[in-house]
Amino acid sequence: MKKPTIGIITNNQYGVFQRNILAGVHEIARTNGYDVLIDSLAEDPLHPRLVSLEWQKLTGVIVIANAASDELLSQIYESGKPISLVSHRVPGVPIPGVTSNNNQGIAELVRHLVKGCHRRKFVYIRGEINQDDGIQRETVFRHELMRYNLAAEEMYFVRGDFDPEVAAASIRELLEHQVHFDVILAADYQMAIVAVELLQTAGIKVPDDVSVAGFGDAPAAQAAGLTTVSADIIELGRRAARQLIGQINGLTIQGVTTLSVQLMIRDTTCAAQ
Repeated sequence: MKKPTIGIITNNQYGVFQRNILAGVHEIARTNGYDVLIDSLAEDPLHPRLVSLEWQKLTGVIVIANAASDELLSQIYESGKPISLVSHRVPGVPIPGVTSNNNQGIAELVRHLVKGCHRRKFVYIRGEINQDDGIQRETVFRHELMRYNLAAEEMYFVRGDFDPEVAAASIRELLEHQVHFDVILAADYQMAIVAVELLQTAGIKVPDDVSVAGFGDAPAAQAAGLTTVSADIIELGRRAARQLIGQINGLTIQGVTTLSVQLMIRDTTCAAQ
């Protein structure tokens, strides 16, 4: 007998974030007797394609970040098909979802850098500006600058797109123009790691001259000695799968489950105060 199948819509299943979400979903799906079918849209970022997943034929659907349009998500929800979102929400449509606590994470990083490390001149490496995590983290960062009476000059908000190569180009430009700053905060840890590498190559001492921190954690961040907030991405996938299976089993599930994060102070900022 054919197993019931959960569909996943994502951008680039090989990305670190997506890969860990998928691991969590696979774990719970396998335990509960479900197959998983993945529609991964952007293996070639220069030639993205439309969603091809035949969601009508599936038992339920999980969508990661902004991989599908809000119009399609609303259509799936209104059809009665069980659906759960990861790091995304559709305004006015009560699709259940899971996300990391962006507010807590950015607030704790800024507090550590300002109060603990006495940093004042921030560069912020932005995430994807059309994606919920990117939007929320930048919004919270701007609020935290206001909390500490720090300037929010637009030239210090540089493009990153959750892509280390894009972030590297932005940091090189700052260094070429000799822009003054004493701290870099990145919307994810991979962009922060490349910032550390470029600063060190330029002869700038981390953290003596410039502190660096980023959102999210992984073995690569630990190996780099990077200060982060640890967000359990595999658990996001597990929770999304449990949400979905609950709906499949007839439960009414609404709202967003927000998972706490933990400040991980390492070598790239300063000692805890």
